[in-house]
Amino acid sequence: MLEALIASVGNAGGVILNKIILSKHKVPVPRFIPTLFIWLAIITAIFLPKWGFVDWEQLLTAKYIVLFALMIVVASIWNVYYYRGIQKEEIHEFELIMLLSPLMTIIFAEIFLPAERDIWVFVAGIVASVALIATRFRHHHLKIGKTAWLTIMAMVLISLESIIIKEVLAVVSPVSLYFIRTTVIAIVFLILYRPKIAKISKEVYAMTIISAIFGVVQMVLKFYGFINFGVVETTMVLILGPMMVYVYSYFYFKEKLYKRDIVAAIVVVAMILWVTFK
Repeated sequence: MLEALIASVGNAGGVILNKIILSKHKVPVPRFIPTLFIWLAIITAIFLPKWGFVDWEQLLTAKYIVLFALMIVVASIWNVYYYRGIQKEEIHEFELIMLLSPLMTIIFAEIFLPAERDIWVFVAGIVASVALIATRFRHHHLKIGKTAWLTIMAMVLISLESIIIKEVLAVVSPVSLYFIRTTVIAIVFLILYRPKIAKISKEVYAMTIISAIFGVVQMVLKFYGFINFGVVETTMVLILGPMMVYVYSYFYFKEKLYKRDIVAAIVVVAMILWVTFK
């Protein structure tokens, strides 16, 4: 579970830093995303000599070509929606929607991954997800604007991509998969947006590199979690990421932290420990 735990830290760090880059420094999304993905690919490439592996014979079969192409399309779309959501939405509103991702991922895994069907793990995942969602949901959150709908679409696509990734990891190591994925997507965004990267300030550029480090930590370790523990159990641990974001937002963004958040944290941790040691 250590991989997933560290991945949740990477997730929290990435969300917070990306919010500062996109909202405080007002960097355009079409300029930020290509720059970020270039560095995601560069940083991941460092680990290829030791942990890179691709079964090209299997990967180049029709099944995996289709899955890989689908993964690239899904990932490209959700990244655009995701970062527009971070830029436009309040961080607590954004995280509220993204809290649905673990729940959606667990449901997708139950439907599409028969090997991971464990009723008790499924129930624990649902309880942990619902506990966290319930403590953050308020009646005023029912007003869903255009940007919120984009974030919802990103959430659904992120959950769907997790299932696709789990399948592709049968023939590619996590490091190799993430390197190929980020490289292809970086090329797609460079062609699509033709960004003026030189206009990014040194401060923001440095923060983007740090964000890329968080991204590599989060995604590569999440991929390893999918292999070692399965999609459902890894996703449960990743729920800790939004909790870390709430704690940080309390100190940095001066958002309120309620007793109900502490209760949710206890429930989530209890469910993770139960699944881990059962």
